[in-house]
Amino acid sequence: MDEFDMNNFAKKLKNEREKKKNLDPKWTQGYVAQLIGVARPTYTAYENGTKQPPMETVNKIANLFAISTDYLYGKTNNPTPTTRKDDLLNLATSISRAFHDFDALPEDEKQFLFEELPETVKWKLEEFRKHKARILEQGRKNHN
Repeated sequence: MDEFDMNNFAKKLKNEREKKKNLDPKWTQGYVAQLIGVARPTYTAYENGTKQPPMETVNKIANLFAISTDYLYGKTNNPTPTTRKDDLLNLATSISRAFHDFDALPEDEKQFLFEELPETVKWKLEEFRKHKARILEQGRKNHN
């Protein structure tokens, strides 16, 4: 990201956390850092725009706040993630491309797909369930 995008990312990130913190004071930088699996100083650097998070961490942040990575990166002003239908269609297209020429793949890549794809799908489903549970729990706390 260039400097402008980094500052934009930082502002949006801080804004999202502050919105949560206004509803529940536990949403400190330390709390968010713990939820996404980084040290508090690292997370603080993300909010200050002095450190760029890796894509995996950006995805965790987007999932945590239920916003899109495109919004964080300033590609859209709409914080709402793209529809699941679009995501599933993109995934189906990617999988189709991978398996279209399956016979032409080297044996080690075929084996990798057989071994890793089911576990990856299970892991992503579990991550989704955890995220959904956090959202539901936050909603219950906000109603009380």
